[in-house]
Amino acid sequence: MTPRWTEGVHRLVLPNGLVLLAQRDAAAPAVAVVSHVRAGFFDEPDRLSGVSHVLEHMLFKGTPTRGVGAIARETKEAGGYLNAATSYDYTTYYAVLPARSLPVALDLQADALRRSLIDRDELRRELVVIIEEAKRKLDTPGAVAAETLHALLFDRHRIRRWRIGTEAHLAALTREDVSGYYRSRYVPERTIVAMVGDLEPSSALEAARDLFGSWPAAQGASDPSPEELPHREVRVRTLRGDVRTAELVLGWRGVPALHDDAAALDVAGIILGSGRPSWLYRTLRDPGIVTSVAAWHYSPTEVGVFSIGADLDPSRLDQAIGVMAGEVARLRSYGPSPGDMARIRPLV
Repeated sequence: MTPRWTEGVHRLVLPNGLVLLAQRDAAAPAVAVVSHVRAGFFDEPDRLSGVSHVLEHMLFKGTPTRGVGAIARETKEAGGYLNAATSYDYTTYYAVLPARSLPVALDLQADALRRSLIDRDELRRELVVIIEEAKRKLDTPGAVAAETLHALLFDRHRIRRWRIGTEAHLAALTREDVSGYYRSRYVPERTIVAMVGDLEPSSALEAARDLFGSWPAAQGASDPSPEELPHREVRVRTLRGDVRTAELVLGWRGVPALHDDAAALDVAGIILGSGRPSWLYRTLRDPGIVTSVAAWHYSPTEVGVFSIGADLDPSRLDQAIGVMAGEVARLRSYGPSPGDMARIRPLV
C-alpha cells in the first residue's frame, strides 16, 4: 500500500482482535464510520447462498434496546444516513453524519454488529423485498453477462454461483439460518471499524474502544470454498433476450489481490480498456464497432477474473471478439510502450 493511503491513519488492535482505524480529514464538518466484516458470498455454503446479502438487509433492523426502524431513525435525527453493501469476501456498513454525531454513529454501529436480533417477522417481510431485487437483477443484461462469465470460468469455486441467491434459496432461508450465520461470522477478529472526517484520531479511537472492547473474542467459522481445478479450453455461452444492444464479455481466470501478478494484471486492464487513450477504445470505440468498452482485473481474496466487456450491435459480435483477442495477443507478445506506462502511472 502506498504512503498516500496510510498517511495520517491511526491504528489500534483491541485484545479481542477487532481493528480500529481513525484518520482526520477536516475538509467538511462530517464523519464517516465504516464497519468492514470479512464475510461475504464466498463464506456461504450452497444451502445458504445469498444469506450474506440478507444479513446486510437485517443487521440494522432491531437490537434488544432498539426496535425495528430505531437505528435508521436515530441516524436521521442526528443528521446522517446509513448504507451497506455485500461483496464476495466482505460486507460493509457505513454511516455519514455531522462531526458532532460521531458518538451516535459509533454507538449505533456497535449495537447492531454485536446485538442484532434478526427479527423473524421483519425477516419474512425483507425476504420479499430481496427476492424482488434478485428478479430485477435477472433483467439486467450486464449483471447476467458478468455472472454467466463467472459460471463459465469456474467449475467449483463459489464465485460461479448467482451471488445474490436464487429465488428458491432465498425463500427457504429461516431466521435460524440467518442468525446462525451472523453469530458464526460476525466476530471481532473479522471486523474493522474505520472512522474518517473532522475528528481527533486519539479521541475517536478511545470512544470506539469503549464500545467495541467488551465484545467477547470468538473464533470465526471457517467454511472455505471448494478448490478450483485448472482448465484451458475455450468456453462460450450465448444468451438471447428481448434487447437491442448486445452485452459481450470475454474473461480469463486472474489472481487474488495479494498474488504477485495482481498488479501486472491491474495495469494490463488499464492499458487495454480504461479511458480514451486505451488500446480497445482506439480499436473498437473510435471506429464505431462498439458503443462502449472496458477492461479490468477483479481480484477478491481467493480468485481473480480478468474481463473485457463491451456494448454493441449484435451484428458486430464476431468483429469485436476478433479485435479484442488481437489486442490481448499484442499486449502479451510486445508489452506496453513507454507512453502507455507514462499514462497509467498516475492511475495506479
